[in-house]
Amino acid sequence: MNTPFSRRTFLSGAILAASAGTAAGRDDEPTTRPGSAKQPDSSSAPFMDQYYEGILRIIEGIRDTQVDKIAAAMEAAYACKNKGGKIFSNVVFGHYAAYAGCKTIPGQPWVLPQYYSLLNGPFASMKRGDFLLTNIVNMDMTAGWNKESDDWKKAHDMGVFIAGITSNYFKCFRTPPGAYYPRRMELALEDIANLIIDSQVPWNNGLVFTPQHPQFPICPSTGTAHFAVYWACTASLANLIGTKGKGSSAEPARRYLDLVRERFGMVGTDRPKIDRLAERWANLTLAKKARLFVYGEPFSAGEGVWGGGNMFVADAVGAANGSMFAQEYGPEVRADDIVLIGSVRSNGPLDIEVARSARGKGAFTVAFCPYSTDGDASGARLFKDVDVAFNTYCDERAGVIPVKGFPDPVSPIAGMTGNLVHWMLMAQWADHMARRGGMPYFWQGMHETGGTEYDDMVRPFFLKRGY
Repeated sequence: MNTPFSRRTFLSGAILAASAGTAAGRDDEPTTRPGSAKQPDSSSAPFMDQYYEGILRIIEGIRDTQVDKIAAAMEAAYACKNKGGKIFSNVVFGHYAAYAGCKTIPGQPWVLPQYYSLLNGPFASMKRGDFLLTNIVNMDMTAGWNKESDDWKKAHDMGVFIAGITSNYFKCFRTPPGAYYPRRMELALEDIANLIIDSQVPWNNGLVFTPQHPQFPICPSTGTAHFAVYWACTASLANLIGTKGKGSSAEPARRYLDLVRERFGMVGTDRPKIDRLAERWANLTLAKKARLFVYGEPFSAGEGVWGGGNMFVADAVGAANGSMFAQEYGPEVRADDIVLIGSVRSNGPLDIEVARSARGKGAFTVAFCPYSTDGDASGARLFKDVDVAFNTYCDERAGVIPVKGFPDPVSPIAGMTGNLVHWMLMAQWADHMARRGGMPYFWQGMHETGGTEYDDMVRPFFLKRGY
């Protein structure tokens, strides 16, 4: 095990400049306190393999243990709707989640309307008999937070049926004492929810344990896990609506999760290619002082819109457990920079325009996207306009679950496989950097005990070094 983090050991370089395979600290000190990462036996495995195997455990755990909970939640939502209640969904905490369920995402039937924020209007309009799916306990990080009016316990107490999804951002049954700052420890998901769906996300989010970075695990899991749940719920509820309550609530959810597992397996076959690209990224970072810019087509956030955004960009830039290296794409891109484009479409015109522009400036361009639309790869396609592309193995025009009464199949997977490629790339880039004594800096969650202080301390070092 590694010694708990201290400013002295950090500044001495004993942690972040350690060579790969060399653990910092003594073997006799516990690391189970909040803010410290207990390494599993596989901690010496390549970073991308740790991430891949970790996310598979999460998806398989949801499929094997939570389908009945998902079905029960959607049966409650359907019953509320039939009695005149309104359905709300607020699965937006975590950067990826903020835009992964946008109204304009292909395959989004909008049976679980995503409210970017429930504060003010939507929250005030909730009444007994309504239904809420959420991964939030309260909005205590919002300016002007008022405990008496802005936590979801008030909605629960007034008779709103709440299905809660466990996360690393809010206290639940797996959160250790003192893990988050005090206000986050006051209420647990169990205090505000009628039913709990366990997303299997670890309390500290990251899936990659490294000897060079023992403070917390890196590379987040929450967005992908939560949208495995959200889209499984969507498939279930759409089937109930389409069959007027006579169809199965469990089978569509299980089928969706089976397909996610199958497509993740396809992505897993590209690990040698991911490793080669990650090594090239490390070469550019160290030899050319390359910067990483991330672009994705913006989507409308849905109800209670606060502007538009992209799920991949949101997750890459500033997310807890994510690298400080990534920044949003902008005009300052120059030769030898890295531009990563993530898309749920094969031929999005905005994505292709950015790829061509960045390539014209001499940047090294990479994309993850479907390679075709329903089998058609003719004409302009994003993968043809970048230096290296990764197939997300989801060429469906919409979703993957056909449902009676809906014009298109519901519940897409392209965002899920895209985020998997994204974090496997970032994990393996960090692996190659660490082997050369250049372990990158990562964000700790602001909600975790000591998180803000850690981020404030390391940020100047990142700004000086660039990674």
